[in-house]
Amino acid sequence: MFLGYLKFLIDVPDRVQCAHPVRKAHKKQEKCFICGAAFSRQGFSGIRFEGTEFKVLVCEGCGLGKTTPFLDEKTLKSMYSSTYREEAGTRFPAPLEKLIRVVRDGRRRALERYASKGRILDVGCGRGDFLQMMRDRGWEAFGLELDSRVSQKSKEGFDLRSGSLSDVRFPDSYFEAVTFWHVFEHVKEPEWTLKECSRILKPGGILVLAVPNMGSLQARFSGKGWFHLDPPFHLYHYSASNMKKLLEKNGFEVLKVRHFSFEYNPYGFVQSIYNRMGFKSNLLYDFLRSRAPKDAGSMASLAFTFVSLPIVAALSMGLSLTEAAFRSGGTIEVYARKKAGN
Repeated sequence: MFLGYLKFLIDVPDRVQCAHPVRKAHKKQEKCFICGAAFSRQGFSGIRFEGTEFKVLVCEGCGLGKTTPFLDEKTLKSMYSSTYREEAGTRFPAPLEKLIRVVRDGRRRALERYASKGRILDVGCGRGDFLQMMRDRGWEAFGLELDSRVSQKSKEGFDLRSGSLSDVRFPDSYFEAVTFWHVFEHVKEPEWTLKECSRILKPGGILVLAVPNMGSLQARFSGKGWFHLDPPFHLYHYSASNMKKLLEKNGFEVLKVRHFSFEYNPYGFVQSIYNRMGFKSNLLYDFLRSRAPKDAGSMASLAFTFVSLPIVAALSMGLSLTEAAFRSGGTIEVYARKKAGN
């Protein structure tokens, strides 16, 4: 019965993939840049962040989600430099940081299956951990990060710059690979960004986009409590199918879509389950980043979380493996090659 229910959830078409009942929006919506249909369905709603309420509208045609209202670029850059990033270089406890480094080495191995060694650009490079791995493997490493403090933390051997692709003009056909590890959902102009990636990639160059999957079991189960939803920072919400359409429309051939990430998918279920229980949103995540509130209610919720965590973690791992088997992972990694003539 469980597998039958799971199959039902995964087989729901992209256009009705939201966890909430769909209803028509009253206001005329702009056209989707992937398929040209209107954002005329309401998906997730009632999401509050710092006093502002956000919702996600869904394209009638391809199921792309769009956060509304969009914040202006100045506000977003300010938030990335304060709220979104911690001041400390290490964001998690030391043992967890070591595990993250081991898991992220999988990114390097996966990329090197498709890309020839040379120059690599990591857009939204954060602390530069991935670039350090690539540099140690003989790549020439470049990074971009919206956080204005990134230039103050540049590591030897890196070309790290503060800003976005629109702020930096790289030469034509300059890179063997360009990567967006859970950054592309933050991009305000996706089609312009893909065209720019095509320009700076060499013929046959590899583009990697890792994004949350709005078509996943996690998203359908979790509703507005989905850990990977994250308005206002996530501007667009993709699925595997509409991401493939977007890439092919803009001159890329999709080589591989990976539906399991040990780094993101099991924890996405863990935190989403606790969010659905009614605890303060992302309380465990905030605790791991040393910024959880210390009021009595939060402390009681954390105590319950730690007691129940072994059971919830085992359940989450099983669910993550199952949804990956159905090619409906909570997050996806898409590997694409620049087509000849683009």
